[in-house]
Amino acid sequence: MAEIGVDIGGTFTDVVCRELGQPLRVMKVPTTRNDPSKAVLEAARRLELDWGVPASDIARFVHGTTVATNAVIERKGPKTGILTTEGFKDILEIGRQIRHTLYAAVLDPEEPGYLAPGAFRHEIIERIDPEGQKITALDEESVRTAARRLVDSGAQGVAICFLYSFVNPSHERRAAEIIREMYPDLALSLSCEVDPAFREYERTVVTTFDAYIKPVIDKYLANLEDGLESLGVPAPLQIMQSRGGIACSEVARQRPVRLFLSGPAAGVIGAQMVGQAAGVNDLISVDIGGTSSDIALIRAGEPLIRP
Repeated sequence: MAEIGVDIGGTFTDVVCRELGQPLRVMKVPTTRNDPSKAVLEAARRLELDWGVPASDIARFVHGTTVATNAVIERKGPKTGILTTEGFKDILEIGRQIRHTLYAAVLDPEEPGYLAPGAFRHEIIERIDPEGQKITALDEESVRTAARRLVDSGAQGVAICFLYSFVNPSHERRAAEIIREMYPDLALSLSCEVDPAFREYERTVVTTFDAYIKPVIDKYLANLEDGLESLGVPAPLQIMQSRGGIACSEVARQRPVRLFLSGPAAGVIGAQMVGQAAGVNDLISVDIGGTSSDIALIRAGEPLIRP
């Protein structure tokens, strides 16, 4: 039985095959940028032709990807909207008002406002207090109106970020129900599910990133799942997450923001294992791809992790 590891980069897609009693084998094919799943499936087909590994013998299929990373770096995600509590639509732009050039007359934005420009941010009449009590009931018609405007403007993903939803998520969940009834195929990200934590700016940014890359990741992983099934691969598709662990494809499609550093995280773990094999516990890993260069510090044999 074979174990397959796949890493999609901006230029090449790399495949590693491990079989009991066999040396590690590596295959490199050009990444198909318009649909990265095509390169993976082509490599899977070549496993039997080049190495005699039939699809039915693949017992594990683990995948690290920079599809989410590149969509953000290159700003190629689809149009994305934000629904916020009335009076708070500019949270994404205001941020924490931290400026590295405090006295410059002209400031370049340091917050990722490109995720959802002003015309794609809509206020919803509703309010929940810090204790989770409803101060203002959810105005369902304002949700419908905002959803129509966003879809008419071309939005493919929507982030719903209401005040104190991490204490009481009822308004966010109801807004999502309304939108799904209207537009079942529209990608939705709820802050109460993606990042149910205190601090409005951070929660809004994470949730909006999730909505920004969700249409890209969902389509890509769905194509990959279908392709592997059609090839007869019995192993479930597992995806590397930014924190280094793996998740099944279904979970990854639900929370794609966790894949933002999927490929780079896999590179760090690989460097950690090489260091252990060489008896080196303190090292710096450098992972250079076609789009980005990722650098990590491994100290005392453990990669350093930060939120």
